[in-house]
Amino acid sequence: MININEKIKSIFNYFAAEGSKSKSVCLKFGKMNYILLKRRSISFNPKSHIIENGFSFAWTKRKRDFFICPKNESNPHIIISGMSGFGKSTLFKSLLMQIRSFDIPCIIFDAHNEHADVVRNLKGSVHNAIYSGINILELDGASVSERISELTRLFKEVYALGYIQSTKLSECLWYTYRKSGARSRSDRSIAKAPVIKDLLDELSIFIKNSKSQGERNTLIHLRDRISLLNNTAFSGNFLSLKDISNELHSFSLASMKSKEVQYIYIGELLNRIYATMHDRERKHTLKLYIMIDEAQFITDNSESNAIIPKLIEEGRKYGVGIIIVTHAASTLNKKIIGNSSTFVSFYAREPSEVSYISKVLSGNDNYVAFAVMGRLNSLQKNEAIVISNEFRSPVVISTPNFNEIKFERKEISYSEAKELMKTAAKRPIRRKDANTPNNIIDKLIVERFVDKFLLNEEWIMWHNPSLSIEHEVNVKIISEFFQVNGITHRIVDNSTGPDIVAFIDGKKIAIEYETGSKSLESTSKMINSRILNYDRIVIITKNELLDYYINICADKKIDVISHVDYEKHLKGRY
Repeated sequence: MININEKIKSIFNYFAAEGSKSKSVCLKFGKMNYILLKRRSISFNPKSHIIENGFSFAWTKRKRDFFICPKNESNPHIIISGMSGFGKSTLFKSLLMQIRSFDIPCIIFDAHNEHADVVRNLKGSVHNAIYSGINILELDGASVSERISELTRLFKEVYALGYIQSTKLSECLWYTYRKSGARSRSDRSIAKAPVIKDLLDELSIFIKNSKSQGERNTLIHLRDRISLLNNTAFSGNFLSLKDISNELHSFSLASMKSKEVQYIYIGELLNRIYATMHDRERKHTLKLYIMIDEAQFITDNSESNAIIPKLIEEGRKYGVGIIIVTHAASTLNKKIIGNSSTFVSFYAREPSEVSYISKVLSGNDNYVAFAVMGRLNSLQKNEAIVISNEFRSPVVISTPNFNEIKFERKEISYSEAKELMKTAAKRPIRRKDANTPNNIIDKLIVERFVDKFLLNEEWIMWHNPSLSIEHEVNVKIISEFFQVNGITHRIVDNSTGPDIVAFIDGKKIAIEYETGSKSLESTSKMINSRILNYDRIVIITKNELLDYYINICADKKIDVISHVDYEKHLKGRY
Protein backbone atom coordinates (compact mmCIF):
# COMPACT_ATOMS: atom_id res chain seq x y z
CA MET A 1 0.00 0.00 0.00
CA ILE A 2 1.32 3.42 -0.99
CA ASN A 3 1.32 5.83 1.92
CA ILE A 4 0.29 9.44 1.66
CA ASN A 5 3.81 10.85 1.29
CA GLU A 6 4.63 8.46 -1.56
CA LYS A 7 1.36 9.45 -3.21
CA ILE A 8 2.12 13.17 -2.96
CA LYS A 9 5.65 12.61 -4.26
CA SER A 10 4.22 10.71 -7.22
CA ILE A 11 2.16 13.75 -8.20
CA PHE A 12 5.30 15.87 -8.35
CA ASN A 13 7.40 13.14 -9.99
CA TYR A 14 4.92 12.93 -12.85
CA PHE A 15 6.34 16.18 -14.16
CA ALA A 16 9.97 15.61 -13.20
CA ALA A 17 10.83 14.33 -16.67
CA GLU A 18 9.18 17.36 -18.25
CA GLY A 19 11.24 19.88 -16.31
CA SER A 20 12.45 21.71 -19.41
CA LYS A 21 9.00 21.89 -20.98
CA SER A 22 6.99 24.99 -20.17
CA LYS A 23 3.28 24.39 -19.87
CA SER A 24 1.64 27.36 -21.54
CA VAL A 25 -1.46 27.66 -19.40
CA CYS A 26 -4.12 30.29 -20.05
CA LEU A 27 -7.35 30.22 -18.06
CA LYS A 28 -10.53 31.80 -19.42
CA PHE A 29 -12.41 33.60 -16.64
CA GLY A 30 -15.25 34.83 -18.84
CA LYS A 31 -15.95 37.83 -21.08
CA MET A 32 -14.67 41.32 -20.37
CA ASN A 33 -17.45 43.94 -20.23
CA TYR A 34 -15.77 47.04 -18.74
CA ILE A 35 -12.35 48.26 -17.71
CA LEU A 36 -11.69 51.16 -15.33
CA LEU A 37 -9.59 53.77 -17.15
CA LYS A 38 -8.10 57.08 -16.09
CA ARG A 39 -9.46 60.05 -18.07
CA ARG A 40 -8.24 63.62 -18.32
CA SER A 41 -10.77 66.21 -17.22
CA ILE A 42 -10.92 70.02 -17.53
CA SER A 43 -12.75 72.14 -14.96
CA PHE A 44 -13.29 75.87 -14.48
CA ASN A 45 -12.62 77.35 -11.04
CA PRO A 46 -15.04 80.30 -10.65
CA LYS A 47 -13.09 81.83 -7.76
CA SER A 48 -9.74 82.02 -9.52
CA HIS A 49 -11.17 82.15 -13.05
CA ILE A 50 -8.60 79.52 -14.01
CA ILE A 51 -9.20 76.45 -16.16
CA GLU A 52 -7.73 73.48 -14.27
CA ASN A 53 -6.54 70.17 -15.69
CA GLY A 54 -7.47 67.13 -13.65
CA PHE A 55 -8.40 63.47 -14.04
CA SER A 56 -11.21 61.08 -13.23
CA PHE A 57 -11.87 57.35 -13.56
CA ALA A 58 -14.59 55.94 -15.78
CA TRP A 59 -15.79 52.44 -16.65
CA THR A 60 -15.20 51.99 -20.36
CA LYS A 61 -16.77 49.23 -22.45
CA ARG A 62 -14.48 46.49 -23.67
CA LYS A 63 -15.93 43.35 -25.26
CA ARG A 64 -13.62 40.36 -25.53
CA ASP A 65 -12.76 37.09 -23.85
CA PHE A 66 -10.83 37.55 -20.62
CA PHE A 67 -7.88 35.24 -19.90
CA ILE A 68 -5.33 35.04 -17.11
CA CYS A 69 -2.04 33.36 -18.07
CA PRO A 70 -0.16 32.32 -14.90
CA LYS A 71 3.19 32.41 -16.73
CA ASN A 72 2.66 36.16 -17.31
CA GLU A 73 1.79 36.78 -13.66
CA SER A 74 4.17 37.10 -10.73
CA ASN A 75 2.60 33.93 -9.28
CA PRO A 76 -0.22 31.48 -10.16
CA HIS A 77 -2.32 32.06 -7.00
CA ILE A 78 -5.99 33.08 -7.33
CA ILE A 79 -8.51 34.33 -4.75
CA ILE A 80 -12.26 34.23 -5.49
CA SER A 81 -14.48 36.13 -3.06
CA GLY A 82 -18.14 37.09 -2.76
CA MET A 83 -21.56 36.24 -1.39
CA SER A 84 -23.12 32.82 -1.92
CA GLY A 85 -25.24 32.34 -5.01
CA PHE A 86 -23.43 34.80 -7.31
CA GLY A 87 -21.20 32.37 -9.23
CA LYS A 88 -18.11 31.52 -7.15
CA SER A 89 -18.57 27.75 -7.28
CA THR A 90 -19.40 27.75 -10.98
CA LEU A 91 -16.21 29.70 -11.76
CA PHE A 92 -14.32 27.28 -9.52
CA LYS A 93 -15.62 24.32 -11.57
CA SER A 94 -14.83 26.08 -14.84
CA LEU A 95 -11.23 26.76 -13.76
CA LEU A 96 -10.83 23.18 -12.54
CA MET A 97 -11.93 21.79 -15.91
CA GLN A 98 -9.52 24.08 -17.76
CA ILE A 99 -6.60 23.26 -15.46
CA ARG A 100 -7.19 19.55 -16.04
CA SER A 101 -7.27 20.13 -19.81
CA PHE A 102 -3.60 21.14 -19.45
CA ASP A 103 -2.89 17.89 -17.53
CA ILE A 104 -1.99 19.76 -14.36
CA PRO A 105 -2.65 17.75 -11.17
CA CYS A 106 -5.09 19.18 -8.61
CA ILE A 107 -5.80 18.56 -4.96
CA ILE A 108 -9.21 19.91 -3.93
CA PHE A 109 -10.57 20.53 -0.44
CA ASP A 110 -14.34 20.52 -0.84
CA ALA A 111 -16.11 21.76 2.29
CA HIS A 112 -19.64 20.79 1.21
CA ASN A 113 -19.01 18.01 -1.33
CA GLU A 114 -20.18 20.29 -4.16
CA HIS A 115 -17.64 19.23 -6.75
CA ALA A 116 -17.78 15.42 -6.58
CA ASP A 117 -19.66 15.02 -9.89
CA VAL A 118 -17.32 17.16 -11.96
CA VAL A 119 -14.24 15.54 -10.35
CA ARG A 120 -15.50 12.06 -11.24
CA ASN A 121 -16.39 13.27 -14.73
CA LEU A 122 -12.76 14.39 -15.11
CA LYS A 123 -11.69 10.88 -14.05
CA GLY A 124 -10.50 12.10 -10.69
CA SER A 125 -10.87 10.45 -7.29
CA VAL A 126 -13.26 11.67 -4.60
CA HIS A 127 -12.17 10.86 -1.06
CA ASN A 128 -14.48 11.10 1.93
CA ALA A 129 -12.00 12.66 4.38
CA ILE A 130 -13.45 10.75 7.34
CA TYR A 131 -12.39 7.47 5.69
CA SER A 132 -9.18 8.63 3.96
CA GLY A 133 -6.87 8.48 6.89
CA ILE A 134 -3.78 10.44 7.82
CA ASN A 135 -1.85 9.16 10.82
CA ILE A 136 -0.76 12.45 12.35
CA LEU A 137 1.63 10.65 14.72
CA GLU A 138 3.79 9.30 11.89
CA LEU A 139 7.32 10.73 11.91
CA ASP A 140 7.59 11.25 8.13
CA GLY A 141 11.32 11.90 8.32
CA ALA A 142 11.13 14.16 11.38
CA SER A 143 12.73 13.19 14.66
CA VAL A 144 10.57 12.13 17.59
CA SER A 145 11.43 15.40 19.32
CA GLU A 146 10.48 17.47 16.26
CA ARG A 147 7.19 15.60 15.80
CA ILE A 148 6.28 15.98 19.48
CA SER A 149 6.97 19.71 19.22
CA GLU A 150 4.85 20.01 16.04
CA LEU A 151 1.93 18.06 17.51
CA THR A 152 2.02 19.94 20.81
CA ARG A 153 1.97 23.25 18.94
CA LEU A 154 -0.84 22.03 16.66
CA PHE A 155 -3.08 20.91 19.53
CA LYS A 156 -2.26 24.02 21.51
CA GLU A 157 -3.41 26.22 18.61
CA VAL A 158 -6.51 24.23 17.70
CA TYR A 159 -7.79 23.55 21.21
CA ALA A 160 -6.39 26.66 22.94
CA LEU A 161 -4.45 24.57 25.47
CA GLY A 162 -2.80 26.20 28.44
CA TYR A 163 0.82 25.80 29.51
CA ILE A 164 0.15 22.89 31.91
CA GLN A 165 -1.95 20.98 29.37
CA SER A 166 0.67 21.52 26.65
CA THR A 167 3.47 20.31 28.93
CA LYS A 168 1.51 17.21 29.96
CA LEU A 169 0.63 16.48 26.32
CA SER A 170 4.28 16.72 25.30
CA GLU A 171 5.29 14.35 28.09
CA CYS A 172 2.50 11.92 27.20
CA LEU A 173 3.49 11.95 23.52
CA TRP A 174 7.04 10.97 24.46
CA TYR A 175 5.79 7.98 26.45
CA THR A 176 3.54 7.02 23.51
CA TYR A 177 6.47 7.03 21.08
CA ARG A 178 8.64 5.10 23.56
CA LYS A 179 6.05 2.32 23.75
CA SER A 180 6.06 2.19 19.94
CA GLY A 181 9.79 1.54 19.84
CA ALA A 182 11.49 4.95 20.03
CA ARG A 183 14.76 4.70 21.93
CA SER A 184 15.61 8.37 21.96
CA ARG A 185 14.03 11.67 21.02
CA SER A 186 16.44 11.95 18.07
CA ASP A 187 15.09 8.79 16.37
CA ARG A 188 13.72 9.44 12.88
CA SER A 189 12.17 6.03 12.31
CA ILE A 190 10.40 3.48 14.47
CA ALA A 191 9.08 0.01 13.72
CA LYS A 192 5.42 0.99 13.88
CA ALA A 193 4.08 4.50 14.30
CA PRO A 194 1.58 5.01 17.14
CA VAL A 195 -1.98 6.15 16.42
CA ILE A 196 -4.45 8.41 18.26
CA LYS A 197 -5.81 5.46 20.24
CA ASP A 198 -2.30 4.81 21.64
CA LEU A 199 -2.08 8.44 22.73
CA LEU A 200 -5.51 8.24 24.41
CA ASP A 201 -4.51 5.04 26.21
CA GLU A 202 -1.37 6.77 27.50
CA LEU A 203 -3.43 9.76 28.65
CA SER A 204 -5.69 7.36 30.57
CA ILE A 205 -2.61 5.99 32.37
CA PHE A 206 -1.52 9.55 33.20
CA ILE A 207 -5.01 10.25 34.57
CA LYS A 208 -4.93 7.13 36.75
CA ASN A 209 -1.53 8.16 38.15
CA SER A 210 -2.32 11.87 38.57
CA LYS A 211 -1.16 13.34 41.89
CA SER A 212 -3.97 15.83 42.43
CA GLN A 213 -7.57 16.42 41.46
CA GLY A 214 -6.54 19.51 39.50
CA GLU A 215 -4.01 17.55 37.47
CA ARG A 216 -6.59 14.79 36.91
CA ASN A 217 -9.21 17.25 35.65
CA THR A 218 -6.65 18.87 33.33
CA LEU A 219 -5.75 15.53 31.80
CA ILE A 220 -9.38 14.41 31.45
CA HIS A 221 -10.21 17.65 29.66
CA LEU A 222 -7.24 17.11 27.33
CA ARG A 223 -8.19 13.49 26.63
CA ASP A 224 -11.79 14.43 25.87
CA ARG A 225 -10.67 16.92 23.23
CA ILE A 226 -8.18 14.61 21.56
CA SER A 227 -10.71 11.75 21.61
CA LEU A 228 -12.58 13.57 18.83
CA LEU A 229 -9.72 12.51 16.56
CA ASN A 230 -10.11 8.82 17.42
CA ASN A 231 -11.73 7.86 14.13
CA THR A 232 -10.77 6.49 10.73
CA ALA A 233 -9.62 9.93 9.51
CA PHE A 234 -6.62 9.77 11.88
CA SER A 235 -6.16 6.08 12.62
CA GLY A 236 -3.99 5.06 9.68
CA ASN A 237 -2.74 5.79 6.19
CA PHE A 238 -5.61 4.60 4.04
CA LEU A 239 -5.04 7.44 1.59
CA SER A 240 -3.48 5.54 -1.29
CA LEU A 241 -4.30 4.71 -4.91
CA LYS A 242 -2.88 1.98 -7.14
CA ASP A 243 -3.35 4.14 -10.20
CA ILE A 244 -2.07 7.69 -9.80
CA SER A 245 -2.13 8.72 -13.45
CA ASN A 246 -5.27 10.86 -13.09
CA GLU A 247 -3.57 13.40 -10.81
CA LEU A 248 -6.92 14.78 -9.57
CA HIS A 249 -8.00 14.17 -6.00
CA SER A 250 -10.87 15.81 -4.14
CA PHE A 251 -11.26 15.55 -0.36
CA SER A 252 -14.83 15.95 0.85
CA LEU A 253 -14.93 17.47 4.35
CA ALA A 254 -18.73 17.35 4.72
CA SER A 255 -18.64 14.30 7.03
CA MET A 256 -16.29 16.06 9.45
CA LYS A 257 -18.70 18.00 11.65
CA SER A 258 -16.04 19.59 13.84
CA LYS A 259 -14.14 22.62 12.61
CA GLU A 260 -11.13 21.59 14.70
CA VAL A 261 -11.04 18.11 13.14
CA GLN A 262 -11.23 19.61 9.65
CA TYR A 263 -8.43 22.05 10.51
CA ILE A 264 -6.13 19.29 11.71
CA TYR A 265 -6.88 17.08 8.68
CA ILE A 266 -6.30 19.79 6.06
CA GLY A 267 -3.34 21.23 7.94
CA GLU A 268 -1.62 17.84 8.15
CA LEU A 269 -2.10 17.08 4.46
CA LEU A 270 -0.90 20.54 3.42
CA ASN A 271 2.10 20.33 5.74
CA ARG A 272 3.11 17.09 4.05
CA ILE A 273 2.71 18.67 0.61
CA TYR A 274 4.83 21.60 1.82
CA ALA A 275 7.56 19.29 3.12
CA THR A 276 7.55 17.22 -0.08
CA MET A 277 7.62 20.36 -2.22
CA HIS A 278 11.12 21.22 -1.05
CA ASP A 279 12.42 17.87 -2.29
CA ARG A 280 11.74 18.99 -5.87
CA GLU A 281 14.05 20.97 -8.09
CA ARG A 282 13.08 24.63 -8.43
CA LYS A 283 11.42 25.04 -11.80
CA HIS A 284 9.00 27.82 -12.62
CA THR A 285 6.47 25.61 -14.40
CA LEU A 286 3.08 24.68 -13.01
CA LYS A 287 3.17 21.22 -11.44
CA LEU A 288 0.21 21.30 -9.07
CA TYR A 289 -2.82 23.37 -8.14
CA ILE A 290 -4.28 23.19 -4.62
CA MET A 291 -7.91 24.35 -4.68
CA ILE A 292 -9.64 25.22 -1.38
CA ASP A 293 -13.39 25.83 -1.45
CA GLU A 294 -15.02 27.56 1.53
CA ALA A 295 -12.50 26.48 4.17
CA GLN A 296 -12.20 29.85 5.91
CA PHE A 297 -10.81 28.39 9.13
CA ILE A 298 -7.64 27.15 7.38
CA THR A 299 -7.07 30.49 5.63
CA ASP A 300 -8.20 32.98 8.27
CA ASN A 301 -6.22 35.95 9.56
CA SER A 302 -4.94 34.37 12.78
CA GLU A 303 -1.18 34.10 13.06
CA SER A 304 -1.34 30.40 13.93
CA ASN A 305 -2.75 29.37 10.54
CA ALA A 306 0.61 29.57 8.78
CA ILE A 307 0.60 26.69 6.30
CA ILE A 308 -1.34 28.41 3.47
CA PRO A 309 0.73 31.62 3.68
CA LYS A 310 3.90 29.47 3.56
CA LEU A 311 2.66 27.62 0.47
CA ILE A 312 1.59 30.92 -1.13
CA GLU A 313 4.96 32.56 -0.45
CA GLU A 314 7.15 29.66 -1.58
CA GLY A 315 4.92 27.61 -3.87
CA ARG A 316 5.61 29.69 -6.98
CA LYS A 317 9.26 28.63 -6.97
CA TYR A 318 8.24 24.95 -7.04
CA GLY A 319 5.34 25.21 -9.48
CA VAL A 320 2.55 25.03 -6.87
CA GLY A 321 -0.47 27.28 -7.30
CA ILE A 322 -3.26 27.95 -4.78
CA ILE A 323 -6.89 28.79 -5.60
CA ILE A 324 -9.01 29.90 -2.62
CA VAL A 325 -12.78 30.48 -2.62
CA THR A 326 -14.12 32.46 0.33
CA HIS A 327 -17.23 34.32 1.49
CA ALA A 328 -15.16 37.06 3.11
CA ALA A 329 -11.78 38.16 1.75
CA SER A 330 -11.32 40.48 4.74
CA THR A 331 -10.89 37.44 7.02
CA LEU A 332 -8.04 35.95 4.97
CA ASN A 333 -4.50 36.06 6.25
CA LYS A 334 -2.95 39.26 4.87
CA LYS A 335 0.03 37.31 3.50
CA ILE A 336 -2.39 35.36 1.31
CA ILE A 337 -3.85 38.58 -0.13
CA GLY A 338 -0.42 40.19 -0.54
CA ASN A 339 1.10 37.25 -2.42
CA SER A 340 -1.80 36.28 -4.70
CA SER A 341 -1.51 37.66 -8.22
CA THR A 342 -5.18 37.37 -9.27
CA PHE A 343 -8.12 38.59 -7.18
CA VAL A 344 -11.75 38.04 -8.27
CA SER A 345 -14.67 39.57 -6.39
CA PHE A 346 -18.34 38.82 -6.93
CA TYR A 347 -21.10 40.87 -5.27
CA ALA A 348 -20.54 41.71 -1.60
CA ARG A 349 -22.95 43.49 0.74
CA GLU A 350 -21.40 43.74 4.21
CA PRO A 351 -20.00 47.31 4.52
CA SER A 352 -16.60 46.48 5.98
CA GLU A 353 -16.14 43.68 3.42
CA VAL A 354 -17.06 46.04 0.54
CA SER A 355 -14.61 48.65 1.86
CA TYR A 356 -11.81 46.08 2.20
CA ILE A 357 -12.33 44.58 -1.27
CA SER A 358 -12.45 48.06 -2.83
CA LYS A 359 -9.05 48.86 -1.31
CA VAL A 360 -7.57 45.57 -2.53
CA LEU A 361 -8.90 46.04 -6.07
CA SER A 362 -7.77 49.67 -6.18
CA GLY A 363 -4.29 49.23 -4.77
CA ASN A 364 -5.40 51.62 -2.00
CA ASP A 365 -5.95 54.47 -4.51
CA ASN A 366 -8.89 56.46 -3.12
CA TYR A 367 -10.16 57.58 -6.54
CA VAL A 368 -10.09 54.03 -7.92
CA ALA A 369 -11.57 52.63 -4.69
CA PHE A 370 -14.55 55.00 -4.95
CA ALA A 371 -15.26 53.87 -8.54
CA VAL A 372 -14.81 50.19 -7.64
CA MET A 373 -17.09 50.46 -4.60
CA GLY A 374 -19.90 51.87 -6.71
CA ARG A 375 -19.56 49.06 -9.23
CA LEU A 376 -19.18 46.34 -6.60
CA ASN A 377 -22.59 47.16 -5.14
CA SER A 378 -24.30 46.76 -8.52
CA LEU A 379 -22.77 43.45 -9.69
CA GLN A 380 -25.31 40.90 -10.89
CA LYS A 381 -25.17 37.12 -10.72
CA ASN A 382 -22.17 35.75 -12.68
CA GLU A 383 -20.52 39.18 -12.76
CA ALA A 384 -17.24 39.93 -11.05
CA ILE A 385 -14.44 42.47 -10.82
CA VAL A 386 -10.93 41.15 -11.48
CA ILE A 387 -7.46 42.52 -10.97
CA SER A 388 -4.07 40.86 -11.47
CA ASN A 389 -0.45 41.86 -11.85
CA GLU A 390 -0.89 41.87 -15.62
CA PHE A 391 -4.26 43.67 -15.51
CA ARG A 392 -3.61 46.42 -12.98
CA SER A 393 -6.81 48.32 -13.86
CA PRO A 394 -9.96 46.64 -12.44
CA VAL A 395 -11.98 44.77 -15.07
CA VAL A 396 -15.67 43.80 -14.93
CA ILE A 397 -16.27 40.36 -16.45
CA SER A 398 -19.19 38.02 -17.05
CA THR A 399 -18.21 34.66 -15.61
CA PRO A 400 -19.60 31.34 -16.90
CA ASN A 401 -23.05 30.35 -15.66
CA PHE A 402 -23.92 26.77 -14.83
CA ASN A 403 -25.62 26.06 -18.18
CA GLU A 404 -22.53 27.17 -20.12
CA ILE A 405 -20.32 24.51 -18.50
CA LYS A 406 -20.48 21.13 -20.21
CA PHE A 407 -20.42 18.76 -17.27
CA GLU A 408 -21.45 15.68 -19.25
CA ARG A 409 -22.09 13.65 -16.13
CA LYS A 410 -21.04 10.05 -16.71
CA GLU A 411 -22.62 7.14 -14.91
CA ILE A 412 -20.33 5.43 -12.45
CA SER A 413 -19.82 1.73 -13.21
CA TYR A 414 -20.93 -1.02 -10.84
CA SER A 415 -17.35 -2.18 -10.18
CA GLU A 416 -16.21 1.42 -9.50
CA ALA A 417 -19.14 2.00 -7.13
CA LYS A 418 -18.39 -1.25 -5.33
CA GLU A 419 -14.77 -0.25 -4.70
CA LEU A 420 -15.79 3.26 -3.58
CA MET A 421 -18.45 1.90 -1.22
CA LYS A 422 -15.95 -0.46 0.38
CA THR A 423 -14.01 2.55 1.64
CA ALA A 424 -16.75 5.17 2.06
CA ALA A 425 -19.11 2.92 4.04
CA LYS A 426 -16.77 1.01 6.34
CA ARG A 427 -18.90 2.57 9.05
CA PRO A 428 -22.56 3.58 8.62
CA ILE A 429 -23.38 6.51 6.37
CA ARG A 430 -26.73 8.01 5.46
CA ARG A 431 -27.84 6.73 2.07
CA LYS A 432 -28.33 10.29 0.81
CA ASP A 433 -24.62 11.00 1.50
CA ALA A 434 -23.34 7.97 -0.43
CA ASN A 435 -22.83 9.80 -3.77
CA THR A 436 -23.73 6.55 -5.54
CA PRO A 437 -26.77 5.92 -7.81
CA ASN A 438 -29.67 4.28 -5.97
CA ASN A 439 -29.93 1.38 -8.44
CA ILE A 440 -26.31 0.40 -7.72
CA ILE A 441 -26.82 0.68 -3.93
CA ASP A 442 -29.92 -1.55 -4.25
CA LYS A 443 -27.91 -4.11 -6.22
CA LEU A 444 -25.13 -4.10 -3.61
CA ILE A 445 -27.75 -4.65 -0.89
CA VAL A 446 -29.40 -7.54 -2.78
CA GLU A 447 -26.00 -9.17 -3.28
CA ARG A 448 -25.28 -8.66 0.46
CA PHE A 449 -22.18 -6.58 -0.03
CA VAL A 450 -23.96 -3.73 1.77
CA ASP A 451 -26.25 -3.81 4.84
CA LYS A 452 -29.08 -1.32 5.31
CA PHE A 453 -30.91 -0.07 8.39
CA LEU A 454 -33.91 2.25 8.67
CA LEU A 455 -34.17 4.66 11.59
CA ASN A 456 -35.99 7.88 10.60
CA GLU A 457 -33.80 7.74 7.47
CA GLU A 458 -32.01 4.95 5.66
CA TRP A 459 -28.43 4.06 6.60
CA ILE A 460 -26.04 1.77 4.74
CA MET A 461 -22.77 0.07 5.68
CA TRP A 462 -20.37 -2.26 3.89
CA HIS A 463 -21.12 -5.76 5.19
CA ASN A 464 -18.88 -6.77 8.09
CA PRO A 465 -19.67 -10.10 9.81
CA SER A 466 -18.28 -8.80 13.12
CA LEU A 467 -20.33 -5.56 13.17
CA SER A 468 -24.07 -4.98 13.44
CA ILE A 469 -25.31 -2.05 11.37
CA GLU A 470 -28.14 -1.51 13.88
CA HIS A 471 -25.62 -1.18 16.70
CA GLU A 472 -23.20 1.04 14.74
CA VAL A 473 -25.96 3.40 13.52
CA ASN A 474 -27.44 3.90 16.98
CA VAL A 475 -24.03 4.52 18.57
CA LYS A 476 -23.33 7.12 15.87
CA ILE A 477 -26.71 8.83 16.39
CA ILE A 478 -26.27 8.92 20.19
CA SER A 479 -22.81 10.43 19.69
CA GLU A 480 -24.29 13.08 17.37
CA PHE A 481 -26.93 13.85 20.03
CA PHE A 482 -24.18 14.38 22.64
CA GLN A 483 -22.18 16.56 20.27
CA VAL A 484 -25.17 18.79 19.44
CA ASN A 485 -25.94 19.21 23.15
CA GLY A 486 -22.34 20.00 24.09
CA ILE A 487 -21.84 16.82 26.17
CA THR A 488 -18.21 15.73 26.34
CA HIS A 489 -17.94 12.13 25.22
CA ARG A 490 -15.97 9.66 23.14
CA ILE A 491 -16.81 6.50 21.24
CA VAL A 492 -14.81 3.54 22.56
CA ASP A 493 -14.01 1.43 19.54
CA ASN A 494 -12.86 -1.78 21.20
CA SER A 495 -14.33 -4.95 22.69
CA THR A 496 -13.51 -4.21 26.33
CA GLY A 497 -14.97 -0.72 26.79
CA PRO A 498 -18.53 0.63 26.65
CA ASP A 499 -19.90 1.93 23.36
CA ILE A 500 -19.65 5.54 24.55
CA VAL A 501 -18.12 7.19 27.59
CA ALA A 502 -19.76 10.50 28.52
CA PHE A 503 -18.45 13.01 31.10
CA ILE A 504 -21.23 14.95 32.82
CA ASP A 505 -20.85 17.02 36.01
CA GLY A 506 -17.58 15.27 36.86
CA LYS A 507 -19.17 11.82 36.50
CA LYS A 508 -17.97 9.17 34.09
CA ILE A 509 -20.98 7.52 32.48
CA ALA A 510 -20.96 4.34 30.39
CA ILE A 511 -23.48 4.30 27.52
CA GLU A 512 -24.30 0.93 25.96
CA TYR A 513 -26.55 0.26 22.97
CA GLU A 514 -27.79 -3.34 23.14
CA THR A 515 -29.31 -5.25 20.20
CA GLY A 516 -30.14 -8.33 22.29
CA SER A 517 -27.54 -10.47 20.53
CA LYS A 518 -25.38 -11.06 23.65
CA SER A 519 -25.99 -14.09 25.86
CA LEU A 520 -27.32 -13.56 29.38
CA GLU A 521 -23.93 -14.55 30.78
CA SER A 522 -22.05 -12.05 28.59
CA THR A 523 -24.53 -9.29 29.42
CA SER A 524 -24.21 -9.88 33.19
CA LYS A 525 -20.43 -9.92 32.94
CA MET A 526 -20.47 -6.65 31.00
CA ILE A 527 -22.79 -4.97 33.52
CA ASN A 528 -20.66 -6.02 36.51
CA SER A 529 -17.54 -4.70 34.80
CA ARG A 530 -19.18 -1.32 34.10
CA ILE A 531 -20.42 -1.00 37.70
CA LEU A 532 -16.83 -1.32 38.94
CA ASN A 533 -15.39 1.28 36.58
CA TYR A 534 -18.10 3.90 35.98
CA ASP A 535 -20.22 6.25 38.09
CA ARG A 536 -23.42 5.54 36.15
CA ILE A 537 -24.50 3.10 33.44
CA VAL A 538 -27.12 3.72 30.78
CA ILE A 539 -28.42 0.92 28.56
CA ILE A 540 -30.34 1.96 25.45
CA THR A 541 -32.26 -0.70 23.55
CA LYS A 542 -35.35 -1.43 21.43
CA ASN A 543 -38.86 -1.25 22.95
CA GLU A 544 -39.37 -5.01 22.70
CA LEU A 545 -36.20 -5.64 24.75
CA LEU A 546 -36.88 -3.12 27.54
CA ASP A 547 -38.40 -5.62 29.99
CA TYR A 548 -35.58 -8.11 29.36
CA TYR A 549 -32.86 -5.60 30.29
CA ILE A 550 -34.87 -4.08 33.15
CA ASN A 551 -35.09 -7.55 34.74
CA ILE A 552 -31.37 -8.18 34.27
CA CYS A 553 -30.54 -4.82 35.84
CA ALA A 554 -32.94 -5.11 38.76
CA ASP A 555 -31.49 -3.84 42.07
CA LYS A 556 -28.65 -2.12 40.23
CA LYS A 557 -28.24 1.63 39.61
CA ILE A 558 -28.64 1.29 35.87
CA ASP A 559 -30.92 3.30 33.59
CA VAL A 560 -32.59 1.24 30.88
CA ILE A 561 -33.98 3.49 28.15
CA SER A 562 -35.85 2.94 24.90
CA HIS A 563 -33.94 4.04 21.79
CA VAL A 564 -37.06 6.01 20.82
CA ASP A 565 -37.04 8.10 23.99
CA TYR A 566 -33.35 8.33 24.87
CA GLU A 567 -33.10 12.03 24.01
CA LYS A 568 -35.90 12.95 26.42
CA HIS A 569 -34.57 10.68 29.18
CA LEU A 570 -30.96 11.80 28.87
CA LYS A 571 -31.90 15.49 28.76
CA GLY A 572 -34.14 15.06 31.81
CA ARG A 573 -31.73 13.03 33.92
CA TYR A 574 -28.37 14.51 32.97
